[in-house]
Amino acid sequence: MRRSLGDGWSIDLHGDWTPERAEDGGTIWCAPGRTMLVVPGTSWRCADGADIIASLDAELPPNPTSKLGEGGRDGIGHRAAWVYHHERDVNSTLYGYSFVDRTYLETIFTNTHPADLGWAFDAWRSVTRSAA
Repeated sequence: MRRSLGDGWSIDLHGDWTPERAEDGGTIWCAPGRTMLVVPGTSWRCADGADIIASLDAELPPNPTSKLGEGGRDGIGHRAAWVYHHERDVNSTLYGYSFVDRTYLETIFTNTHPADLGWAFDAWRSVTRSAA
């Protein structure tokens, strides 16, 4: 089901998801065994895609298990993701970014079993933004 994330952004989430406002101005979406935090990014002035990615990489936790960048579609310029597998438990976290011009949407998928990371990638790749 396509769900609105605000400011023209939307995502496909399957199942029963419930949104709650987060303290940082984002929105936490919860479903049984899965959590997603959505945070609208700021506008980047005088920066190209490589500068933005480098800045985000510096802000994220160190030592990701993997990084992924890919061209966008459906109005998205490009996408970038960082994946972390947590050694003390069976969960993984996917930090996904979707870029349109010089704005972006951050989606953080948590409580994800590494063998079940496909749903998070599918949801991240489903993010679109309609023209304002």
